Amino acid sequence: MKTKHGNRGLKATRNRNSAGCQFKLGFLLVGLAVLIRLAHPAAALASETDNGPAITVLVFNYREVPVETLVKAEREAGRILDQAGVHVTWRDCPTGNETCRKGPGRVFFMAMMAGPMQNKFLDTVSGYAVLPDRLAVVYYDYLPRITGGRSSFSDTAVILGCVIAHELGHLLLGTHRHSIAGIMQERWGVEQTRIALMSRLSFLPEEARLMHAGTVAPEAKDNSTSALTSH
Repeated sequence: MKTKHGNRGLKATRNRNSAGCQFKLGFLLVGLAVLIRLAHPAAALASETDNGPAITVLVFNYREVPVETLVKAEREAGRILDQAGVHVTWRDCPTGNETCRKGPGRVFFMAMMAGPMQNKFLDTVSGYAVLPDRLAVVYYDYLPRITGGRSSFSDTAVILGCVIAHELGHLLLGTHRHSIAGIMQERWGVEQTRIALMSRLSFLPEEARLMHAGTVAPEAKDNSTSALTSH
């Protein structure tokens, strides 16, 4: 996910630096995901409730996001996914050597990170997903900006929840599946942030149908990643 800014002259340099940082970070997180999968060999089994598919998200809060903010964000992301017929069980996991309990359905991993240093005048990367490893990464320090000055705890939590829902959407739909509207837009601007704060960002009906059916786009079965940016 990206936030879009002006001054495109430095974009190529930023992209190279950002890609390198993301690769290194992704390498470490993929190792974490592999270890968790080995600890839970049944993690990939699918499950459904009476009303739709169920998933479990194991949350690793490396950034130490305030618990109140993270819980509210999980609630917002869960609401958005529930509207699409996907029911989420959240597991806030320790970041040490302790194991983490899994819940119903397919298991996904989410890492809350500070994020690499980024140029505030260029597109800001707020998160990305690695489909083969069922891993979503969110950069808490680079969430889409809220206009109008300082943001409240509640506003930050709602925006964080929307970014979480977007990255989990990639894991459910496929890495490259962006849309021209809704929660799965690739780049977010002032209008998308405003709609998010009104709790009106959602998955499109076709996206909800695909998630309900457990369908993954063919092009999403490779090892690539997809970033969300804002401007």
